[in-house]
Amino acid sequence: MITLGGVSNSGTKLSYISSTDMNGDGQNNDLLYVPKSASEINFVTSTTTVNGKTYTFSPEQQAAAFQSYIDSHPYLSKRKGQYTERNGGAYPWLTRFDLTVEQDFYVKVGAKDKKNIIRLRADVFNIGNMINNKWGVGNQVTVSSNSTQSTPLNFASVSADGVPSYRMGTQVIAGETVLVRDAFVKGRTINDVWQAQIGIRYIFN
Repeated sequence: MITLGGVSNSGTKLSYISSTDMNGDGQNNDLLYVPKSASEINFVTSTTTVNGKTYTFSPEQQAAAFQSYIDSHPYLSKRKGQYTERNGGAYPWLTRFDLTVEQDFYVKVGAKDKKNIIRLRADVFNIGNMINNKWGVGNQVTVSSNSTQSTPLNFASVSADGVPSYRMGTQVIAGETVLVRDAFVKGRTINDVWQAQIGIRYIFN
């Protein structure tokens, strides 16, 4: 017996939030304002050290990168001049297939030649990934506080007039730390690669 099953589903819902308690309610889950232009956001110089190497990004670099991030984002690009919605974003669709192959072998045992069964079974989970390592791979948000909230901007300070300043998040591309570019990156968990198991079962009659 050969069975091929597949599941295709839209991704988990996602909220884009500020990285601090902007409305003073004691919770760091305030929805992110998406500017019509990144020039509406005040950025301050961002310096980070990764693996002994220091990276410095100017306010101008961050503003340009944030504008590019918004423009290319499948959800944020539609929310310019507005706040994001609770669970308004979503991970990309994901499709995976599992294959099962099962074969019975009959053996006669005892004086009455009772027919017992030796059942061999092989399961390949996410078999598409075995064919092409780009298939069946899940997604992760580039900058995130957890799996259902994403924070592309990090709060830096607030002026005497109550105007906040930010630093933009970063990601690693080809070993280099850069200002965040991608809404999502491919996952690197055990579920993102194919797996196989083989079983044997003896059935008495």
